[in-house]
Amino acid sequence: MFRLRFVLLATLLTLSSCSTIDAIFGPPQPEAPVVSAADSQLASENQQLQSEVATLRDSLQQMKQEIEDKKAEQLASQAAAEQAAAAEAVVPEDRLWVTVSFRSGHMELTPQSRKALKELAGKFLAKPRAQTIAVRGYTDDEPIGGYPGHRHKSRHPYKTNEALSQARAENVARALVDAGIPAESVHAEGLGATNFVADNTTDEGRQKNRRAEIHLVKG
Repeated sequence: MFRLRFVLLATLLTLSSCSTIDAIFGPPQPEAPVVSAADSQLASENQQLQSEVATLRDSLQQMKQEIEDKKAEQLASQAAAEQAAAAEAVVPEDRLWVTVSFRSGHMELTPQSRKALKELAGKFLAKPRAQTIAVRGYTDDEPIGGYPGHRHKSRHPYKTNEALSQARAENVARALVDAGIPAESVHAEGLGATNFVADNTTDEGRQKNRRAEIHLVKG
């Protein structure tokens, strides 16, 4: 037994003279870190918290963008409303509102025309206005009594187209006053065979020229 120990010691001494113990057993290895269950759970919770924070950050950015879009929409709507109000506040000097047609040689209003004028008066009175009404009467270019070679008896007592157009304008103005518009806000004028809007060589064209125009006039 003693001899065996001596041989082993001698062998080790011989090896130590030409090498080191590291050469025999290799360099010491670093110890692997010990991860506890608590550390693993904490890392998992941190990762989940970071994910939730990122989600909240995205939601906050989205909400911020929605608020900016809503503000921009409100500003655009407000600007449009202001422009509309400004446009409405601008009263034109003279604007054609409605045209009333007449049959050939007539100055009387039809029941349909009277009904339409009553509704028109209601619209005029529905809100304050800085305007008055000018009713302008017109005729076609047919002479009183008909064209030469095509004479006919007039259905009215007037001798000129100017007088006929004046009667047409006054009938329209009277209907508006009867519907409630103050008389001082309505003015009638006959302009005769002028300001044609269509060709007098056709029945359709002459029908369009026999008219009374209702204008909204500033002041």
